[in-house]
Amino acid sequence: MSERISIFIDGSNLDRAVYDSFGKRVRIESLVKKLTGERRLMRVYYYEAPLLPSVNRRSFDEQQGFFECLRYEPHFEIRLGRRVQRERKFRCPKCGEESITKTWEQKGVDTLMVFDLVTLAIRNAYDVALAVTGDQDFVLPFLEVRMLGKIVENAFTEHAWALALRTVADKVIMLDEEFLEDCWI
Repeated sequence: MSERISIFIDGSNLDRAVYDSFGKRVRIESLVKKLTGERRLMRVYYYEAPLLPSVNRRSFDEQQGFFECLRYEPHFEIRLGRRVQRERKFRCPKCGEESITKTWEQKGVDTLMVFDLVTLAIRNAYDVALAVTGDQDFVLPFLEVRMLGKIVENAFTEHAWALALRTVADKVIMLDEEFLEDCWI
């Protein structure tokens, strides 16, 4: 019997890191197939915060189209956080003048991912959790899942990958150009 694997993808974290590293976008379905290998795929959880149509309608429509494509893929589930507006103070290093900028941040995405990683491990829904994230916030959840007797794998790009994650995972997978060569859009 082959290992049961569930894949947890921090969507915006992955997209930003891959684009910053290689200037390209990844076809998620191809990446999942490659990461799964010969194992039995239980479910893919894709985490993201939806863009807001009032901020940028074109980007919102593109993202919704992407989500719709993923919904048709077998074993895929989209888990959505939310966007909140934050004000940030910025002081000009040259003149010292202070200004306020408004930005949109995603909220609840990491919390959903941690909840699913741990809860599904407790429910024995998988043998292997493969988390596609570079975020250091996942160190303790990785350790908890390992204490529950599950294997934790972590895949990400080198330059956006917290070293602490690589040290607590049972297996690490470097998402470099060679690994991703047949996953580009």
